[in-house]
Amino acid sequence: MKTQQQGFTLIELMIVVLTLAILATIAYPSYETYVRQTRLENVRADLMINAQMMERYYAQNKRFPNRPADTADDAERKKLTAAFKKNSYFGIAYQQPDGNSAANPIEDNYVIVASANKTTNPGEDRYMKIDGNGVVTLCKPKGASATDECYMYK
Repeated sequence: MKTQQQGFTLIELMIVVLTLAILATIAYPSYETYVRQTRLENVRADLMINAQMMERYYAQNKRFPNRPADTADDAERKKLTAAFKKNSYFGIAYQQPDGNSAANPIEDNYVIVASANKTTNPGEDRYMKIDGNGVVTLCKPKGASATDECYMYK
């Protein structure tokens, strides 16, 4: 009388576990890259929506709120930033364009910056920004002494 096998041997189980571990080792970095790219695309869409809000503000007021010396303008800027579309993985805020000062206000441009939220998006150190010309750039901080490495995001 033959005995019938009632399960798997230890060797067979170890081969299956090893195969799954190898597949997971290969697949997880790809999945992580996919998640990061998806989050960047979502924040890009949110930046575009917020840029439309800035353009709407310009159409109503004939200027962007860029004058730091004007306290009423600062209140407008805070109100506008509070109305921005939020993103759970990036913090989105209005920023003064480069070269803007009380003596030389730039009233025909703006910059909106999305910085990574370290609690919900821990592996991301890059930030994305959009300016009044519609140029979206993705930047990686270099450190305190060097300038950030930026490129146009497509």
